[in-house]
Amino acid sequence: MFSFLLKTITVFNALLLLLSCASVFINPNTLWHFSFFGFAFIFLFAANLLLLLWWLLRFNLFVVVPALALLVSWKQAANTFALNFKEEPKEQGIKLLTWNVKNFDLYNWSKNAAARQQMMALIKKENPYVLCLQEFYTNNQNFKNLEYLRDTLGFTHVYFYPRVEITGKPRNVWQKTLWKNESLTQQWGVATFSKFPIVESGKTEFDNKLVNGCIYTDVDFGNEVVRIHNVHLESVHLGYEDYETLDEIEQSRQTNRNKIFRILRKMKRAYGKRALQAKELRQDIDTHSGLQVLCGDFNDVPVSYTYRNAGYGLKDAFIEKGKGLGFTYFYHFPLFRIDYVLLHEKLQVNSYRTIRKELSDHYPVAVTFSF
Repeated sequence: MFSFLLKTITVFNALLLLLSCASVFINPNTLWHFSFFGFAFIFLFAANLLLLLWWLLRFNLFVVVPALALLVSWKQAANTFALNFKEEPKEQGIKLLTWNVKNFDLYNWSKNAAARQQMMALIKKENPYVLCLQEFYTNNQNFKNLEYLRDTLGFTHVYFYPRVEITGKPRNVWQKTLWKNESLTQQWGVATFSKFPIVESGKTEFDNKLVNGCIYTDVDFGNEVVRIHNVHLESVHLGYEDYETLDEIEQSRQTNRNKIFRILRKMKRAYGKRALQAKELRQDIDTHSGLQVLCGDFNDVPVSYTYRNAGYGLKDAFIEKGKGLGFTYFYHFPLFRIDYVLLHEKLQVNSYRTIRKELSDHYPVAVTFSF
């Protein structure tokens, strides 16, 4: 009875892993179910690996089932796990830092009053040539982030496209004191900063979203011009109640089934929107014949339709020089890599590093490359 049950589990897990691999080819707007299998790839791969060892230790021919599933999924595994342990990469050449800064902790989600200063200190210490920020926020009062990065940290060339802009006048004594009796202009969006000249810039407009977007900057490094795409694809947009539900799941506490279904519906909607955004981004990338780098927050895992389509033909800096899982999001799903640096095949990746500092809900990613 136990043997039959284990064989059933083995076949079931092998099929799920194959469905996970198929998710990279299937548009979520056609069959959205497959995207969830891709999201679970790490766990399904690990389960099949354990079942392979189980049958192998028992010298049972049923070992063929997980072995074939793992063999078929090897390409996706290579996009998920990096095994560059032989040599320590050297940081040399052009350094690029990409980071979703979560509005520089504008709403104090980290409960750390010094978070913004610490984030700026990290950027200063890393001292990249190119800085790509998602969920960038700045205002003309107490959060002059754009001016600080440009005038104090030396990123003299800037392209910032505000996706949202709000201007308001002080309404009470407290606001008049805080805002120096001036109107407050707040801006949110995606921003690219460079210590090399930006000779051209523009944006990719997503038809299905006003807030998320992508900008590009042609950076002149002296001997070559490289187009840097800085992208922020569709988020799941979880609310406080959704995060409470995830906390309950993580702590193995009982939770409401309807709350779980609400999160799944939000994920389904986000998968569909990202697929369309990846297609529009791909069209812009294909129209440019020069050297390109695509970086930013994809909000999706390597085993996904979004990653495959947006990054087609580009090489992943993590696969080239990274180690392990390279997860970049740590808040509730700390095993997933959703921030990327993808480069033109003629660019050489020298190093890849995820900086483990919990100042935003994303880790910054630093990559060096040369021509």
